[in-house]
Amino acid sequence: MRTTYEDLLRVARRDAIVAYNLAAADTSDLIAGWQATLTAARHHLQWLRLELTTSDFADAGTFTAEGPLAALARSIGAAGDLLASQNRSTHSAFQDEALVAARSEIASITALAARAAVTRLANQQTHDVETSQRLLRHLIDTIEELEFHHKPGSPDIGTLRGLTTTLPHAPVDEASQVILLAARWQATHDATPPASVLTRDLRSTTAQLRTVVGYCLHLADLLSQSDDNTDATGDVVQALRAAGSATRRVAFWLRTRVSDMGGRSQGAAESAFVELFQALRAWLSDGERLKGPEELLVGGLVRDVVDELMHAAVRVAVVQQETAAWLVLRGRLFVPKAELGKRDPEFHNRPGVWRLMYPQPAWVRTNLSSCFDQLTADLAELTCQLSDAVHHARNIAGTTALRRPYGPEHFSGPPTLERSRWRWSPPTYADLFPEVAGESTCPER
Repeated sequence: MRTTYEDLLRVARRDAIVAYNLAAADTSDLIAGWQATLTAARHHLQWLRLELTTSDFADAGTFTAEGPLAALARSIGAAGDLLASQNRSTHSAFQDEALVAARSEIASITALAARAAVTRLANQQTHDVETSQRLLRHLIDTIEELEFHHKPGSPDIGTLRGLTTTLPHAPVDEASQVILLAARWQATHDATPPASVLTRDLRSTTAQLRTVVGYCLHLADLLSQSDDNTDATGDVVQALRAAGSATRRVAFWLRTRVSDMGGRSQGAAESAFVELFQALRAWLSDGERLKGPEELLVGGLVRDVVDELMHAAVRVAVVQQETAAWLVLRGRLFVPKAELGKRDPEFHNRPGVWRLMYPQPAWVRTNLSSCFDQLTADLAELTCQLSDAVHHARNIAGTTALRRPYGPEHFSGPPTLERSRWRWSPPTYADLFPEVAGESTCPER
């Protein structure tokens, strides 16, 4: 349901072939289309840590490209934008071998567009011969640099292949609507700072996770009735049941052992979950009746729904665990005084005027981590079980190679650039006449 970097590169190559086979409308459209393609390729290569030395065409003007080269520019630009949408969660995919292979593919696609422009330029009749000659020289220089970065054979972009967009495709039915709302629910939790979270928000998040786990259990049971991969489905069910038990324990600790200061909750994540919950109910039920497998398993989208729901749920659980640790460390939470007294023997013996002047409160604030050990242990267990469920759900959906970006941080700009090492040099005798180079004693020039 999410577009991958490999998909966009495939589209770009297809558009390059179309541009090579179709003629531009006129010289102005050809110039504007080529400049748009070069600009998109330059932007794309910057995210692959390479800066082209070839400058833009000076006579591009302000024309708007509308031909096949304009479509190619949009495809290359979309792939570059996908790289720009990545963050720390997927930065490990930008490995040197994968970068070299991706540069080679973009160089090959852009060079194909440049050759298409050369062919179109040679076939068109124009009155501005000087501009045509300058454009031809510019195209030849660009092709030479791009050929320097192109590696023979089919490039293997490796870990970059599975990079995906931050959100799924626009929904076209109820199932894809659920997938999109699940991603938005996760993104809302990712963007919620810990300082704005109260224990009532933690309780709400636990209830949200418990609801999602219950719906995923229902979907996994449906898959087990008609799925050939029953072992993996059974593993998902087992992990989800353990996660459901963990959510009940977390809810108990949050209700009985933890409180916080007064305040007003923002509730953005809860609002996002309400939309997801309503979409789930509309998809899974028809009035008061739950739909059966013959209605829900049509089209094979149930696996994708479970995959995205589990991916969102484990991210929400991780955010909840990190938020609880942040609140405990800074002493933002209250515990019953009796619980603190059990773990801090000196608590009742500490002198204080307030003990004589005011009634002693039933709840006290502390950053003593042992007062929250049961809560933090069950939060860790919940995250672990959901991670296990995610692993098996990805195997069922066939998305183990995908790398979905998450978290509020994004790259502020292209990473450290490596300037192109391409330098023009005169051709040698062996380059010009390779078939007789071995028989000649003529020195290279």
